[in-house]
Amino acid sequence: MLAERKETYERFKEDKESLKKQKFPTPAKYKEEFEWLKEVDSLALANAQLNLQSAFSRFFSGKSGYPEFKSRRSRHD
Repeated sequence: MLAERKETYERFKEDKESLKKQKFPTPAKYKEEFEWLKEVDSLALANAQLNLQSAFSRFFSGKSGYPEFKSRRSRHD
């Protein structure tokens, strides 16, 4: 989900109105694309998508930085 959002942001970085009009796939669409996601609870995927949307909303309002992937190494300290 984040990779797709980052790609869309890079494509429409200069045109904020077009960026706002972009439609992103639902978690069900990702389940079709990635079979292993069928084992994951639907609410977990929906919450991940909501968290991603709020991260980008905070970024565009200037409250936080650009959303990044989390490092696996930083989690094991």
